[in-house]
Amino acid sequence: MMRACYRISALTALLMLCIVSCIEPPLHLPGQNLEMMIPQVETEMEVVWDIDVDFSTDWYYGWDVKDDSLWGNIGYTRPTGYEVHRYYKGDKPRRKHLSDDAFSIRSNRFRRYFQFGYYDMLFYSEIDSKDGTQVVVMHETLDSVTATTTGTRGLSKGILDMKRAGTSQDDGAIGLLNQPEIFYGAYPEDIYISYNLDDYDYDPVENIYIKHLETKLRPLVYIYLVQLILYNNDDGKIKGINGNSALSSMASSTNVNTGHTGNSPAVIYFNTRMKKDLTVKGRKSDVIGGKLTTFGLCDNEPCVRSKAQYAGSRTTLKNYLYFDLIWNNGGVKTYQFDVTDQCHAQAHGGILTVWIDCSELTPPDPGPSSKGSLFIPTVEDYDEVVWEIEI
Repeated sequence: MMRACYRISALTALLMLCIVSCIEPPLHLPGQNLEMMIPQVETEMEVVWDIDVDFSTDWYYGWDVKDDSLWGNIGYTRPTGYEVHRYYKGDKPRRKHLSDDAFSIRSNRFRRYFQFGYYDMLFYSEIDSKDGTQVVVMHETLDSVTATTTGTRGLSKGILDMKRAGTSQDDGAIGLLNQPEIFYGAYPEDIYISYNLDDYDYDPVENIYIKHLETKLRPLVYIYLVQLILYNNDDGKIKGINGNSALSSMASSTNVNTGHTGNSPAVIYFNTRMKKDLTVKGRKSDVIGGKLTTFGLCDNEPCVRSKAQYAGSRTTLKNYLYFDLIWNNGGVKTYQFDVTDQCHAQAHGGILTVWIDCSELTPPDPGPSSKGSLFIPTVEDYDEVVWEIEI
């Protein structure tokens, strides 16, 4: 599993121009002869890495130069810039936002003048897409920002057939969505810009009063490494793959402020490659592997780390891994495997492994329907789905 944490240190600099008193007064009292600049807040973001990746015992597919060129590296990357939302709440904490000022910054420093009162602040990293076409879409309101992704190609014929036959519990799942790009967020709340000097530390060098704030940037998109171990394929009945794979019942959105994922499930499409004649636990195997990025499980809190903790969640959806296999007669079939327990045990990403005994696979039905990719549906293959996202 891979994790990355970031710490934000915020400095509130209060510059005093003129105070007619030898005793340090509050920053403002009615009728007092006091001249002040509006408080100035400086935030400085420091990256703190916390990474734990175990490829030696759990990850058999590996990751070569071609994998990296196709899908990028398998870790979390350092942000290059940030979007900042500054929410003003007036003189009361725990209230709705009164205003929202948005800024883009290209460094780890943010400096602006603040009014006295309470603020929430949202930081989320600039989103870098590999091909320059960003699929994450931000929906902004005065209260929060919600991230979704663009759609790709509707539910496949193979998946729809499984749903209609009752072998899949993805009822209500919307069509195939693109994988979201990796980005991070932090949402410190109820930051109080006070009138009282006692709330600040004095810096005699710069002659300013400083307020310290610490919070952490958290990943809002999680990485799953997916591998399918094919054994008992010595007769070559499974010739290869077309690369089409998908994971069902993953969240179609996330609240950027809180990190809480939405309740609407989606099937997330991703690509895979096959590496033949590998040795896995002493057995000759073909291994299908790929990288999947996702907002995570539906209705998932950012703090959830284990299956036991996740058991109290409201969602009861099953997570199925779908993939195409090409047989030696040219036929193609979509298969599904239940990976619910693995997903729930790794709510924030990790390694999903499926063991496939090729001698027990049901071959595709003969005829024209077995030809071609089952992930490319025709118009009549679509089910009507109403997709509502609460913003």
